[in-house]
Amino acid sequence: MSEKLKKLRQFMREKNLDYYYVPTRDAHNNEYVPPHWERRAWLTDFTGSYGEAFIGMEKAFLWTDPRYYLQAEKQLNFTDFELMKQIQGVTAPIVHWLSDNVFNATIGFDPKLLSITEKRRWEDALAKIHGELTPVSENLVDWIWENRPPLKLEKIIILDEQYTGLSTDHKLKNLREQMKKIGADTVILSQLDEIAWIFNIRGDDIPYNPLVISYAIITINHATLFTKLDRVSEKDFPYFANQNIELKSYDAFEHALKNISGTAWVDPDTTSFWIASQLISAFLIEKKTPIAMMKAIKNKTELAGSREAHRLDAIAMIKFFCWLENNWKQGVDEISVADKLEALRRDNPRCKNLSFPTICGFADHGAIIHYQANEKDKYKIDDSNVLLIDSGGQYFEGTTDITRVIHLGKPTQEQKKNFTLVLKGHLALRHTPFPAGACGEHINTLARAPLWQHAMDFGHGTGHGVGAYLCVHEGPQRIGYGASGVPLQPGMIVSNEPGLYFKNQYGIRIENVCEIIEVVFAEKSPTDRSPFYQLIDLTVVPYAKNLIEPTLLTVDEIRYINEYHAYIYNLLKNDLTSDAREWLKKATDAI
Repeated sequence: MSEKLKKLRQFMREKNLDYYYVPTRDAHNNEYVPPHWERRAWLTDFTGSYGEAFIGMEKAFLWTDPRYYLQAEKQLNFTDFELMKQIQGVTAPIVHWLSDNVFNATIGFDPKLLSITEKRRWEDALAKIHGELTPVSENLVDWIWENRPPLKLEKIIILDEQYTGLSTDHKLKNLREQMKKIGADTVILSQLDEIAWIFNIRGDDIPYNPLVISYAIITINHATLFTKLDRVSEKDFPYFANQNIELKSYDAFEHALKNISGTAWVDPDTTSFWIASQLISAFLIEKKTPIAMMKAIKNKTELAGSREAHRLDAIAMIKFFCWLENNWKQGVDEISVADKLEALRRDNPRCKNLSFPTICGFADHGAIIHYQANEKDKYKIDDSNVLLIDSGGQYFEGTTDITRVIHLGKPTQEQKKNFTLVLKGHLALRHTPFPAGACGEHINTLARAPLWQHAMDFGHGTGHGVGAYLCVHEGPQRIGYGASGVPLQPGMIVSNEPGLYFKNQYGIRIENVCEIIEVVFAEKSPTDRSPFYQLIDLTVVPYAKNLIEPTLLTVDEIRYINEYHAYIYNLLKNDLTSDAREWLKKATDAI
């Protein structure tokens, strides 16, 4: 048993706990958390972005989803932890497990790391097995974590209206109209992307996400932002004053919560139980705040910015593929290739950061869906197998996310077949109109059907929302099994990323970021069903033609690819050096 678990279990005994719950998230429900709050990763040695640890006095468990099965098998210390494989689309896997495996137990948790909804779900499950859920005010992992990284808080950036399209004042007015409709006196925000969006601020507190660690309380007449005050530049104080936004310290949030009366609007799925427990004088309205949907439906400025961000990103990607094709024989590996791609993005001063750690997986590493190369296990890249690269950038104009698979030599027929089947699903999702009211779960089948016909599927979502210089994974819209019941609407941005993964062999994923638009048909619907929507590509990088098997494609699918490639060449040819332009010309020649 590791010293970590020995020490943790000692504190569990002192607190009379049978189990202790350690999720990935932090107090703001972030997907990517600062190193200071990477408690689950530190405790388990598993670094994937999703996982839940559950520590008992005799056994310890780690749950994760299909994206991370292979990674967890490589990283987890199986002397300490048992890997529990969560089935895709199943929520709250530990809660399901409790009913069959635990009886009359006391389970401890950090109240800042469990949402209102999740706490109720746990309590309902524990009631059936005579268990008890016990909040522990100080996180037990924090007590045993030696050499813990400090919390690094960077300066706040005010994002100009030329990028946001709407002023903070305008956004606050829209929110307050919704507050009046449901009788809310106050809205409480802890989700960092919602705070960043409504106040038009960005930061660098969370890796790869331009967010500011903060809380916010918004009333009908006033707004307060709680954050570390010395990160606000002197020149920016008038901005907040002019918007009637008061600045208070991050630590003042708890006291402010206790003084709230009247009706307080909280999102039960993202607001922590700790916040709810401090609202001792307020009546709670538990409902998803309108900010999530306001943020998801991009305005014209944000959409134009996203198109520009993807154009800039494509230039870097094409330069990269040209470089790789000409230099791989000199000796490159997964880390040096990822570093080169990052450098080419950062050559453009408008690129502020990556949008997530680059996934660069050669051969069987590509089958690890969110693989992260390291010095010990990195592969040299050559012409013997498939290379998968999933990457993205953060620009003031927007956020990008793209996956391409290439083969520097001669692919096998099996590889070409599998790549083409994934491409067929990708094209079907891109080109098939769907009726208004359809949700991500409804159109998920389009991307998977070509794979199902060959008894294959993939263990991750088909698509996710993407922010506007915000988080690369954004809700509430999603495409996949069990996706949220949020209708897809024009102005939303989503990814389109089917894949196939073959353990110990290779992985395939094709990902474009797309805008949802309304389709204009030549004739009126004979069934009076309208409107219809469709995806259009924001990503403008060609597919690897040597991996395409044309005999598996329909005439329409070949036309889609050729039209897309021709559009890319005409859009980008004047932005490239002669060698990159020549590479792009060959890459976009008709099939």
